[in-house]
Amino acid sequence: MRGSRARERQAIEEAKKRAEAEARQQRRAFTRAVDEIATGLGEDDPRSKATIERSVAVLGIDSAQELKREVDTLEAAGGMLTADGSRRRTPGGVYLFLLKQRLNEAGRKDLIKQILG
Repeated sequence: MRGSRARERQAIEEAKKRAEAEARQQRRAFTRAVDEIATGLGEDDPRSKATIERSVAVLGIDSAQELKREVDTLEAAGGMLTADGSRRRTPGGVYLFLLKQRLNEAGRKDLIKQILG
């Protein structure tokens, strides 16, 4: 009887340790993705980085990285002009423009407000 309780406790503790290790790994992957996207967009301002962090939290790592790849493609093709055509958008501005456009098309304006804070 005592042995089975001890094994149960041990199994529970091992499950907790595995869950904690997985949570740490997910946090590291999230932080790494945010840093890679922010660096790739040339954004080092803490407010801009926080916006990118919220976008990764809402979209997910894979979708945010895909959006970043689209920005890279647009930048390689000459970039994107502002609405009035007077200048090019920054890579961060293109990222936010595409993000807003996608969320508007999906009918998720609530998420735009959540991301832009």
